[in-house]
Amino acid sequence: MIHITDPVGGQVVRWTPTLTANGGFTFTGTDTTHPCYNSHYVKVGKLISFYIEIDCSTITNFGTGQIKTELPFMPLANSMSHFAAWANLDPAVNPDIAGHIILQADHLANTKVLDLHWLSAAPAEPKPVRENMFTGTSPTTLSPTTKIYINGTYIAA
Repeated sequence: MIHITDPVGGQVVRWTPTLTANGGFTFTGTDTTHPCYNSHYVKVGKLISFYIEIDCSTITNFGTGQIKTELPFMPLANSMSHFAAWANLDPAVNPDIAGHIILQADHLANTKVLDLHWLSAAPAEPKPVRENMFTGTSPTTLSPTTKIYINGTYIAA
C-alpha cells in the first residue's frame, strides 16, 4: 500500500479490491497489473471516500455473471448504499460523445461486496429508470480497452 500524508489528518491509500464475476471470469494481472490496482481511499475517523478504477486490459475472460468488486472497509451495520459509476468502453473515443455506460454500484446490508448495475428505462410507461446486472456482455460486450470507475463516500462500521 502507498500512503500519502494529507494535512487534515487523512491519508490517500492505494489498495487493490477484489474483482469477480461468475461463469469463467479470469484475469492474468497481479500487483501493478491487477485490474483494480489503481484504486484509492481516504479514511478520516469512520468516514471513507473511495475511488476504484478497473482496467480491463489483463482480463482474459469476462465470464457470464454480474461484475463485482468491494469497498475498502465494512460499512455501518445494516446500511445499504448506491454509488456513482461508469464504464468507458474505449478510452480512444470521447466518452461525452459515445462509448460509455452509466452504472450504479451498490452493497447490501452487512457486506463490503459492490454489485455493478447498468441503468435503463423500463419498457412500460411511465418508463422509470431501473437497474440491470452489469456483466461482460450486458448491456454490451466489454473488451481489454474498457475502464470502469466507481467512487463514493460512506460511513464505516
